Amino acid sequence: MVLGLSGVEHFAVTDAPVLESLIFKEQPAAGCDDGGRINIACTPKLRILGYLEPRVHTLQIADNVIRSDTVASPSVVVPGLKILALRVNFRVLREVKMLASFLRCFPNIDTLHIESALHDPSAIHYGVTREQHAELWQEASALKCSISHLKRMVFHKFRGHQNEFEFLKFIATDEHELESLLLVPLKGSFNSAAEVNEIIDKLDCPQFLAWASEVLIVSPKMDIARNLHKASDLSINDPFCY
Repeated sequence: MVLGLSGVEHFAVTDAPVLESLIFKEQPAAGCDDGGRINIACTPKLRILGYLEPRVHTLQIADNVIRSDTVASPSVVVPGLKILALRVNFRVLREVKMLASFLRCFPNIDTLHIESALHDPSAIHYGVTREQHAELWQEASALKCSISHLKRMVFHKFRGHQNEFEFLKFIATDEHELESLLLVPLKGSFNSAAEVNEIIDKLDCPQFLAWASEVLIVSPKMDIARNLHKASDLSINDPFCY
């Protein structure tokens, strides 16, 4: 299913035993802070989901609304999901907290797409500090099991902001199965992949540098697939990139 959410206040998948892919093809309009409630109740074969946006989407698993303090439990997970796409502003603490909560709901994903978004600078909590982000991810130890099967991550529209690196450092802090991390810089942010690598080299985090040297690829040529035909083609394993 490929769904446009304009004007939809509540979308519920209550009984879809063979649904494999649920894609939201529209990005909410600028300034829109209410993209509706997404309720996933009975989707045993669902393996692809996105883009979810903590800024505008309220996620509900069966009867449980997911909040920033939601604790992982069997009643709030979709165990079969393999590919997840999220759009997050890493400069807004509330969105980053919801990112952590969303990840707890999908403990068996092997591919994660993150698109770095930049919303209105006047947004509440805008300008969150590096220290706040570092503390948040230090406290997110319970999230480790949710990324333990992660094999591939694509970071779209990477801006090189320190808060984005704090998330990457969190991903790197534990042993897991990650085989590939692809950074796709925002157009105009960097002149070359070498500039991104230069920034990474300056990070005061030897563990992250050692990890990144094994899995990190920088490529400015990949783009997010918003083509309706590609999104609807079930023969394409990952509809969020090409």
